[in-house]
Amino acid sequence: MKSILAAIVTCLILFGVSAGTTKFFYQPTADEDAVGETRDGAPSISTAAASQQSADHRPTAVPVAFRPDQAVSVEAVLQMSDSIKKMEQQLIDREQRVRKEELRVKLLFDDLATEQDELRAFSEGIDAKVDLLNQLTGTLKTTLDSLDARKAELTTLAKETGSDDESKQTELDNKVNDVKSWFANLEATQAADYLKEFANNGKLEFAATLLQKMPDRQKSKILGAMSDPILVDQLIDALAIRPKK
Repeated sequence: MKSILAAIVTCLILFGVSAGTTKFFYQPTADEDAVGETRDGAPSISTAAASQQSADHRPTAVPVAFRPDQAVSVEAVLQMSDSIKKMEQQLIDREQRVRKEELRVKLLFDDLATEQDELRAFSEGIDAKVDLLNQLTGTLKTTLDSLDARKAELTTLAKETGSDDESKQTELDNKVNDVKSWFANLEATQAADYLKEFANNGKLEFAATLLQKMPDRQKSKILGAMSDPILVDQLIDALAIRPKK
């Protein structure tokens, strides 16, 4: 670009110099206008000879491809040169702005690519965690199913061996029913002593069940005959939590 502009400036300068030289050599001289005349109207010999000599020594015009109507001054050429320099500087500034804009766009694309990579990695991490949770859920479900099956087996085994709560309660009720008639015929003091003995031997539930089978009036007499307030409280609590039959 700079070489092209320099060539244009050089051509313009040469063009101006050529035009000025052409105009200078084409101006008519005083010798050509002053032609001596004789008395009878014919030019004098000295004037004709001078004209011929001037014509012989006149330089030929410089051939140019194009001549402007008016001569281009040096100031105009300099102004044109300054204008071309300004245009060149504007082009340089524009190229710099374009280069900066291209760099900014490139940085934006790089940032977008980086963000896309981060989002892709984050998405892959989420997918991996979801897969892990699905695996854990499946494992937990399998474990729960196994526990349910084991619980069912234990329940069945407890029923078969009579170790479940219902079987224990049934067995306890059967034992109480066996001694209920005998216990009902005892005096309140004797019944209280037996209940105390049962409780001290670790059969508090049996004592509470047996007391529950008695009529309400007899219960009051038996509890009143007891000299152990702590045992009375324990029997009352046991009676409160046991369902009535």
